[in-house]
Amino acid sequence: MKFLKPAMNRFLAISIALIVQVAFLVVVSRFFENRTSEINNIIRILSIITVLFVINEKGNPAIKMAWIVFILITPLFGSILYALMGGKRPRRFLRHACEAAAEKNSPYRGENKEAAQRLKECDEGLFVQSRYLEKLGFPLCENTRAEYYPSGEEAFPEMLKAIESAERFIFLEYFILDDGEMLTRLEDALSKKAKEGVEVRLIYDDMGSLFTMPFGYGKKLKEKGIKCFAFNPYLPVISAAMNNRDHRKILVVDSRVAFTGGINIADEYINKIEKYGYWKDNVVRLEGDGAREFTLMFLDLWNAFYDKDEDIAPFLEKPHHEGGSEGFLQPFSDTPLDDETVGENVYLGAVNGAKRYIYIYTPYLIPDYEMNSALCLAAKKGVDVKIIVPGIPDKKIVYSMTKSYYRTLINAGVEIYKFNPGFVHAKGFVCDDVIACAGTINLDFRSMCHHFECGCVFYKAPVIAQMKEDMLKTIKKCEKVEDFQRFNGFFGRTYHAVLRLIAPLM
Repeated sequence: MKFLKPAMNRFLAISIALIVQVAFLVVVSRFFENRTSEINNIIRILSIITVLFVINEKGNPAIKMAWIVFILITPLFGSILYALMGGKRPRRFLRHACEAAAEKNSPYRGENKEAAQRLKECDEGLFVQSRYLEKLGFPLCENTRAEYYPSGEEAFPEMLKAIESAERFIFLEYFILDDGEMLTRLEDALSKKAKEGVEVRLIYDDMGSLFTMPFGYGKKLKEKGIKCFAFNPYLPVISAAMNNRDHRKILVVDSRVAFTGGINIADEYINKIEKYGYWKDNVVRLEGDGAREFTLMFLDLWNAFYDKDEDIAPFLEKPHHEGGSEGFLQPFSDTPLDDETVGENVYLGAVNGAKRYIYIYTPYLIPDYEMNSALCLAAKKGVDVKIIVPGIPDKKIVYSMTKSYYRTLINAGVEIYKFNPGFVHAKGFVCDDVIACAGTINLDFRSMCHHFECGCVFYKAPVIAQMKEDMLKTIKKCEKVEDFQRFNGFFGRTYHAVLRLIAPLM
């Protein structure tokens, strides 16, 4: 690959710089820890104060527990590392920029009281669930046609068709870009529209594309008339801010059509190349009012880091849609910079409200205590809980972490299915034929706590049946996990205990 060498050179430079910093902190810590008893007492007091700060910090208890254990094991090193990476303060510049853009764009958010009243009359239980997102500024939408694609290779041609139809603007936001057929075809389509005078903008995550794209890739696109920036450039500095990545996947055309789901821009996502067997993914296409909300999501991030003074009103004109209403939907986003785990709460609301069944796609099954308890409780109440996970892992240590949760879940009655043909990268759930969610959220700590994410909840919409059909077809290609006894021994259980302890920090 032509991008591999510069990308690897940059990665090696960053890796060496980070290793040097960690080594320096270890040496300094060991130096002071081996001094007099007075210094050791000061270090102990410092570690106790740090632990108290951790306890009082808002956030996930599992993450706090991992930090506490780490600080107690290595008092000075752990305290220094927490100061650099643990709390919200190291992310100050990200938080301030995002908050300022969201505040500036807030006049364009608002309740849709008419849609809310219609949903309440249709199903009061779903109305109650929708109020959570409504109060966070994500309005309930109607007048939107949704189409579900059970694979990247089915969705990508539709994405290109939407780009070709653009008259005013095209906005894209992806976690990973990788050189290959998919990126080449996308670049060609975007360049063509830019030459026609269409406004084209792209955000990609710098860490997500660290191995695949050269630093300064945006300059190449700008020469083609495409505005572009890498989100949160990955610097060789130990900082919590470097852990907050843009994991969202958004394509919006003219505030009329929007796509979101699991796929990034790389050939494995459309099965042009094989990395981990067949790549099972999913995408939803929205045409109508729902697309406007994804336009606003994109502009929040764009205005935070690229064009702070832009008037966004022209991009948010209400799209004309002749298809009529197909149920209700709520596009939403999640940020790691506040104390609201929106993505997890959406899942918890569905799991806790399930009466008959809930089926879930997730590449990584590393739930925190609340999610684990909710899944187990639902199964114990007689709800049919099925979770589809990869049969071929992309990250072996993460796959081992996933297995460490099998025992508790299966003993409670949760059914786990391994997709033996390959890797499941699809994300989302379907519940009771009345509510579903598709987007970028995995059932792990990274998605729930550390990443910028997005998704769309559907209520009483035809797309729910499409998603359910896809999940049931996928389950037929899976193997139900029955044997989780291999790690019953002392060493196996110890290994899993260690993995579960460090999982919140990964």
